Amino acid sequence: MDSVEKKIERILVEGGEGKVYFPDDFFECGSEKAISKALQRLVARGVLMRMSRGIYCVPSYDDFWKIGPCPAGADDVLEKFRSRDGFRTAPCGCEAQNMLGLSEQVVMNPVYSTDGPSRRINYRDGFRPIILEHVPQRIFNYKSRILMLTVLALEEIGPQDLWEFDTERLEEIYTQVPYEDIREDLKATPKWIREIILQMQGRSNKKFNKYEGRRKRNFA
Repeated sequence: MDSVEKKIERILVEGGEGKVYFPDDFFECGSEKAISKALQRLVARGVLMRMSRGIYCVPSYDDFWKIGPCPAGADDVLEKFRSRDGFRTAPCGCEAQNMLGLSEQVVMNPVYSTDGPSRRINYRDGFRPIILEHVPQRIFNYKSRILMLTVLALEEIGPQDLWEFDTERLEEIYTQVPYEDIREDLKATPKWIREIILQMQGRSNKKFNKYEGRRKRNFA
């Protein structure tokens, strides 16, 4: 009969390099105590890498560049948590601004919007944690990714500070987006953002002078 260590090692070999694991992934291999001891031995042998408490991965190697052992990345760890806990993620507000061309600021930390609870995932000792910021469920119901990014970006900026941003890039985007592609999504969009988008598409009778006037003065 195979030992707990052998059973786990067989699972690791089948999974391949770079895959992330939680101890519970091996619940069929033995008791909790036996699994814990087996994981310790596999880490000592270099078969497995302990990234942080309760997070392990099979290290990867690059034979050509002679690089390794390398741990899994933040995206791989996040995908593992998404799969286990059933939450969804989207870019954070600052990242959405960058993706839309409203800002050149690059988000250096792994920050995401989520429909799950706000939390920090310490995925690797000595590294910045993955930060999850809760946003309303409606964000993930948008069929239009452009509109989803717009809502995330503008809600991060806020109506009072929107005048500081050059929104011409956003206007260029929405002159290219067919109205029918976003019509249903607009029903669930905050009113102030919906009116801005409608104005950009020439479908609103309202004039956002408090935004437009400030923007023109700021970027004249």
